[in-house]
Amino acid sequence: MMFEPLVGWRHVEVTDQRTQIDYAQQIKYLVDECYPQAQKIQLAQDNLSTHIRASLYKAFLPAEAR
Repeated sequence: MMFEPLVGWRHVEVTDQRTQIDYAQQIKYLVDECYPQAQKIQLAQDNLSTHIRASLYKAFLPAEAR
């Protein structure tokens, strides 16, 4: 789940598992679809083991992961 409480926006996606690839796809959606013009996006996340930078590099080429 992603949300921006001050705007009243939220997005919920249900997947079969909670993998690093699933996490990376959600971050891609957030960056490319929800906030394509943003210079900076600040995230607050829980400590789930998939919520790491390496997940992005596992799912995408280095240029896109960065």
